[in-house]
Amino acid sequence: MSAPQEPAHTVSDSTLPPATNQNSRRSGLSAYERSGEGRPPWILTRIELKLLGIAGVGFFLDAYDLFIINPIATMLQYHLYGSHALPAGLQGFVKAGANVGSVIGQFTFGFAADYYGRKAVYGKELMVIIFATIFCISDPTGDLSPSGALIWLGVWRIVLGIGVGGDYPMSASVSTDRARLRKRGTMLAYIFSAQGWGSLVGSLATIIILACYKDVMDTKGEVSKVDGVWRIIIGLSLIPAFGTLYQRLTLPEAKCFEAAKSDTVDT
Repeated sequence: MSAPQEPAHTVSDSTLPPATNQNSRRSGLSAYERSGEGRPPWILTRIELKLLGIAGVGFFLDAYDLFIINPIATMLQYHLYGSHALPAGLQGFVKAGANVGSVIGQFTFGFAADYYGRKAVYGKELMVIIFATIFCISDPTGDLSPSGALIWLGVWRIVLGIGVGGDYPMSASVSTDRARLRKRGTMLAYIFSAQGWGSLVGSLATIIILACYKDVMDTKGEVSKVDGVWRIIIGLSLIPAFGTLYQRLTLPEAKCFEAAKSDTVDT
């Protein structure tokens, strides 16, 4: 004779242990991420293209602002020092300022985005870039000494770098939080490729604007006009920055981040 078996009990979802509930949520999130796998990962939907534009512009501006300083330093030689080389210390300060600020911005905005949420922080780094760019092109070279003008530019390049550095973790996390599982690598590749376009456009803008001023500076000898050339080159970055600022500030929180944050709170 077999031993009597105990009656089976049905357990509701509300009585499951916390770990089981977390696994259920994660399973549902994975199913959401794996949906839409019918098309190749390199083909983007309309929404993904819009996200690529919002986040990609940030990387475009990052490369534009970081690499444009080299031809601008040459222009400042002609305007401030009569074609002589810039002082070594000040030249290094101006050129490295954005890179130093970039390290600060990456840590600051990265931690802030994890603590306060992407929606609360995203767009603020672009506001820093816009603010610093305006002060860079407002450098009062006519009222300051050559060294003072370089120090002004170098200080605001550090502030600019903080915004540039903050854009790296923000745009990367915002795009991957919204990307399907199979498309995360593709989205990051597309977004980071915007850096190459930013560097290319910066070089082309320098060539075109210098060509527009060539007759004035070469024929008429008004080399001082180069002071306006470098300001125009830097100021052009404000166009895409203002163009995407509203979209960044109004971008809702990603479901992926909300689900991950909910799991952390429950734990």
